[in-house]
Amino acid sequence: MTHIKGKDKMKHSVLFYLIFLLVGLYIPASYSQPTYEVHMSNDAQISANEIQFDVYILRTGTTPFELAGFQMGITYNTAILNGGTLTASYVASSTDAAIVTSGQKNTTFNTSLTSGLIYIPAVLAPGGAGTGAIISNVAPGTRVGRLSIVNTAAYSHVASNFAWTFSGAPLRPSKISAYISSTNTDITVQSDYINDLTNSPLPVELSTFKSSVNGREVNLTWETKSEINSNRYTIERAAVSTKSSSLTWVSVGTVQAAGSSNLPKQYSFTDKNLQTGKYQYRLNMIDNGGSSKRSQVVETEVALPKNFELSQNYPNPFNPSTRIDYSLPFDSRVTLDVYNITGERIGQIVNEEQTAGYYTINMSSSSLNKSLASGVYIYKMNAVDKSTGNTFTSIKKMMLLK
Repeated sequence: MTHIKGKDKMKHSVLFYLIFLLVGLYIPASYSQPTYEVHMSNDAQISANEIQFDVYILRTGTTPFELAGFQMGITYNTAILNGGTLTASYVASSTDAAIVTSGQKNTTFNTSLTSGLIYIPAVLAPGGAGTGAIISNVAPGTRVGRLSIVNTAAYSHVASNFAWTFSGAPLRPSKISAYISSTNTDITVQSDYINDLTNSPLPVELSTFKSSVNGREVNLTWETKSEINSNRYTIERAAVSTKSSSLTWVSVGTVQAAGSSNLPKQYSFTDKNLQTGKYQYRLNMIDNGGSSKRSQVVETEVALPKNFELSQNYPNPFNPSTRIDYSLPFDSRVTLDVYNITGERIGQIVNEEQTAGYYTINMSSSSLNKSLASGVYIYKMNAVDKSTGNTFTSIKKMMLLK
């Protein structure tokens, strides 16, 4: 836990301000001042262009704490900008209910690109004292919101060094006020502003991450500008559903990283045998110490096949099982039969109506409910287009070796 003093100025830093519930601040002659801590915490670099972190207010004393105003001033290392410009906003639904229901939540952000100033304009408790948010005394406190700091360029591969500030442009330092005996009162104490951020940079400076589709395969390529003790890339995939907005991410492969390098490095990965639909991909970039950061997301779509097709089984020769792929451009009635070399049908592994798409069948002796001897076999696909009645037929050979 690091206490950031207002008199400390960061070298090579620019001040941007995030103002929440700014009001006139008045100190009465005597009062019982609430005690609190304000935390920046849980920072993460979400993508090459976005950093996020939480801001919490925690009541630490016994005196009830009704929020009247909150103003933030934060410095950062300008070396991260890489020629870009920052903007700020709250991540959707990241502000705690106490603030939302009080009506104090900010929704408008103003950005001055020329001066490097980002701020949130003042919002008052709608009815003054008695209508402000009540700040929690249960850790981590009441979340003002999760801030998303977006750069117009990819962040440079250096620490961001976010820190509280209590000086700078007039009326823009970090301040907090509370209602005390119905009076809007400045209760700012610099030592109560705490920075819990790790400010760890990405183990990888990613310059590109792209996807392309070939049939039912998605080819992913990415390039890095530099890497520091990088260990591996885990490729994560989520299927996009029209029935649900939630995504379930699964790991589909791993690619070894270069380690440490100041030169561009190219990587690729192919995700095979996908069904028709939309998919999102991201990289989990893991360093040698086990720390990891995720890349931005790319989305792609595996379209319906254009033609009927029956693929050669794989492996071939096989023992004890083999895979047969086929594709349907239209909804069809499909049969898939297996014959011995003399032309006698020895089994049927598909006999049903199927929607357009890609299919994979695993065939073995057990799927035919009989023991197969070594030798050459024939498999035949027959597909009847349900809308036109047109028939597609394809025959291929396979070999079983025991």
